[in-house]
Amino acid sequence: MNAQARHERASALFSELVYFLKNTLHLFRHNFKVVTLYVLVCSVFSLIATSMLTSATTKLIMAITGNTYISPANLRDVVLHPLSILVLLFEQLIATQIALFQISGLLHAFSMGQIGLETNLDSMFMAALRTCRKAAHPKNWLIIVFLLVLMPLTKVMPLAGTTHKLIVPGFVNQTIDYTAVYTVAYSILYTILLCIALVYVFSINIFVLKDVDFIPSCAESRRLGKGRYLKTVLFLGTLMFLTNFLINTVASAITINISEFLALFHNEGGVVTRSAAVGTYTYALRQVLQSLLIPTVNNAGLAVCFYLYIDETETVGTLSHATFRREKIAPFARRTAIAAAAVVLVGTGVFLATKYSFLAEPVERPLVCAHRGDNVNAPENTMPAFELAFSENLSWIELDVYQTSDGVIVCSHDPSIDRVTGHDLEIKDHTYAELTQYEMGDWMPGVYEHVVIPTLEEVLTSAKEHGVNVQVELKGSKDDKDFEEHVLEVINKTGMHENVMVIGQEARNLIRIAELDPTITKGYCMFVAQGNVEDIPYTNNVTIEETNVTPELVKRLHDKGILVFCWTVDLEDTVQYLVSCDVDVIGTDNPLLVSAALDHADYRGGLPRILNILLNIIANMAR
Repeated sequence: MNAQARHERASALFSELVYFLKNTLHLFRHNFKVVTLYVLVCSVFSLIATSMLTSATTKLIMAITGNTYISPANLRDVVLHPLSILVLLFEQLIATQIALFQISGLLHAFSMGQIGLETNLDSMFMAALRTCRKAAHPKNWLIIVFLLVLMPLTKVMPLAGTTHKLIVPGFVNQTIDYTAVYTVAYSILYTILLCIALVYVFSINIFVLKDVDFIPSCAESRRLGKGRYLKTVLFLGTLMFLTNFLINTVASAITINISEFLALFHNEGGVVTRSAAVGTYTYALRQVLQSLLIPTVNNAGLAVCFYLYIDETETVGTLSHATFRREKIAPFARRTAIAAAAVVLVGTGVFLATKYSFLAEPVERPLVCAHRGDNVNAPENTMPAFELAFSENLSWIELDVYQTSDGVIVCSHDPSIDRVTGHDLEIKDHTYAELTQYEMGDWMPGVYEHVVIPTLEEVLTSAKEHGVNVQVELKGSKDDKDFEEHVLEVINKTGMHENVMVIGQEARNLIRIAELDPTITKGYCMFVAQGNVEDIPYTNNVTIEETNVTPELVKRLHDKGILVFCWTVDLEDTVQYLVSCDVDVIGTDNPLLVSAALDHADYRGGLPRILNILLNIIANMAR
């Protein structure tokens, strides 16, 4: 291809891109009022329905399996129970229907706008109900995978509020980042999923707008997008970039101007505090705008692409006649629906006001725990990392322990020192003297010469000198002899019995510790925590992965005298939610960041506390 041909091709592509963006804006503005009202109604409905659905599903599964709580110890038995699988499948089907309800109404409105017609709420609701009825047939259940797994995992083209909500816990991302094999495997899997999402991206349009089932819709999407994949990526990618840029600009402008206006009347806290507040409120407003606008804009952009491509291959006449139908619900049916919705909203409001009345109370500032020491600024689980944490006036540090072949308890997150030294030595198979031949800090910026794996005794002795409490996470190997006994020996030898909380993800470790020393404080480390966690018999406190923390769970645990530790929090944006939940200790890799966030967090009860919790829920919908 010569230079002129390339120039002409690029010019044509640019023209198509401009047409795509202009037409998307046109569809977004066309029927704007009714679309906005529809999105608001669907967003409120989605928040309430998904929360109630999740709660009901959890309670039903626990009732079926005879459990009062779900934790790592019983997770496999609970989830793999045949009836639990059926309940979870039904939950996902309902969640898909909730997402499809919003998507279908929007695609109807944008299809009407494509041919210059007005629509109304009645037509959008009827279009949504027709699609939901079609999706309820078992032959269309594959759409569950597309909407609730494929789209959220790839974080591409969220089309409804509920299609954002597959949140991967931080410790999973951390494990992937820390392990080269996992990083490569994840990158390959993500690329494959991304390609699949791109190939079948129009399957939702076809399923909603044509009289075909989901599997034939996927086949048509593959045919429609063939040869246009790069064009689709360019169009939709540009749209997403511009939308996010606009949202960030608007959120910043609104927040800064309001803050400056309020500062004229209330100047408490100084410039630094006001700047931090502006950052927090800008983030919150941005998340609200993203949760409302991005699914709507995505549907508009996808509709423009769909109609652009379908005009090149076939006629709009192949679409369902119901796609362009402007309907009107009978007055009696409308009044009945409005009355039912009002009753549900009022009932829900009364129930929530009663259940969450404790949110009126102010909260205390949580303590900070340095996870594996200050491992952002020094090699993890080493004396420099712990000494940095001691110098930062923290109340807690956390560390992981294994046992060497000669019975020494050492600090390490992994069973091998390969990741931190580059030498693949299993701790259980080597003596402490052998392990200290390898340095741990030469790969990290800064001067960390001769940093070697520390013993638990070294760390506890130093922690006692600085008056810092320690979470000792039991890792170890099943083959270790007297592992728990040796850990307790070190704790007692250093005089730290009253300042240590022994934690573990394996129930067997905590049960053994309780048998050996019933008086030592224990904390069950849970990556999943549902139900009456206070019923767990072998722990005094709980340490919960941050995405499982809810205000009602914390309140219930506090009522039983159980402290709530959460991990691992490395985003400033998450801190305010955990403060509003009233957790006791926040574990983090970056204690300076979290401490700074706590300095300007809001500890008031009532409306501010409720809003902070709601904003976090909305933020999760926009992830």
